[in-house]
Amino acid sequence: MRGDLQRKRARIDFIDGKICRLLAVRFKLALSLEGLKKTIMDRAREKAVLAAAQKNAGRAAFKKPVKKIFKEIINQTRRLQKLK
Repeated sequence: MRGDLQRKRARIDFIDGKICRLLAVRFKLALSLEGLKKTIMDRAREKAVLAAAQKNAGRAAFKKPVKKIFKEIINQTRRLQKLK
């Protein structure tokens, strides 16, 4: 039982590392958009990103938390773009 818990936690840690690396790539790409778009905020794009995230969430129970997470990713991306 304990070994199973450790294996599952190790897998979660591995996935968390992937998420962090992918977020860094996403942030870099978003920062590279400077000059390619007129304003930092694009509500239509944000709405499309949130809809896609919910669609990709899988289970119905995951849709709301995934949407919240992606809203925060969008907010943090916007913050980084303003700092640049």
